[in-house]
Amino acid sequence: MPELPEVEIAARNLRAWTAGRAIVRAEPDPRARRIFRPATPAAFARAVAGARFGPIRRVGKHLLVALERDGAPLGLLAHLGMTGKLLRRAEADPSTPFSRARLHLDDGAVLHFDDMRLFGRLRVVPGARFEEVPEIAALGPDPLERGVDPDRLAGALARSRLPVKVRIMDQAIVPGVGNIYASEALFRARIDPRRRADALTRPEVRRLAEAIVEAMREGIARQEGPEITYVEEGGENPFLVYAREGERCPRCGKEPITRVVQAQRSTFFCLACQR
Repeated sequence: MPELPEVEIAARNLRAWTAGRAIVRAEPDPRARRIFRPATPAAFARAVAGARFGPIRRVGKHLLVALERDGAPLGLLAHLGMTGKLLRRAEADPSTPFSRARLHLDDGAVLHFDDMRLFGRLRVVPGARFEEVPEIAALGPDPLERGVDPDRLAGALARSRLPVKVRIMDQAIVPGVGNIYASEALFRARIDPRRRADALTRPEVRRLAEAIVEAMREGIARQEGPEITYVEEGGENPFLVYAREGERCPRCGKEPITRVVQAQRSTFFCLACQR
């Protein structure tokens, strides 16, 4: 599942693939209408055809792609959902297995928005006014761009009786943190994910703020490359505790990693190390 590190790699790849390039034509899958909401697949294709790529920014799990068409700014908001990827192929190559949109570029390459489960999104934003899109306006400060402010995090946690793992997945608090990196950060910070958010001490909050950034930076360093294979697709598991139920804790070496369900998501942690 793509979280901030995977989306950051997608942003870096997209910048390299599209620098100075224009979209000759777009081919959306008409069966994947929900990806292009609120527009239709046909309207999406008409809007981006002939557009030239500009700056590409990532905020949390969102890609903010600036385009220019007929001398006017145009935006493309991309979210990878649960299984989305951006892949680059040659014109003669077959489509990727779950290609939902194909952008044919003026250098002969084709960008595929590949999404097996159809939870991703490609939204045209008139005038590239991303700040007017509600889900973007609601995001907190990006942890990779600005770090995680321990005081701001402490304030957000103090106002909630939710389990801390559930609370830090709120994108208004730490955008980009999802199920995987919430588990990984709490393990690094030695905090039990089941504890109430408002029960954490200031030193614990500070450890957690540092652990979130550390886990994400390491995730980016190990995943950088042209394509990403998610753990759920059968890729190698690089994580300390995520999806390692029953394995010995990598820190204490004694307690097996435990799995519990929180807010319909699997949480992995060590009963001995995390308090």
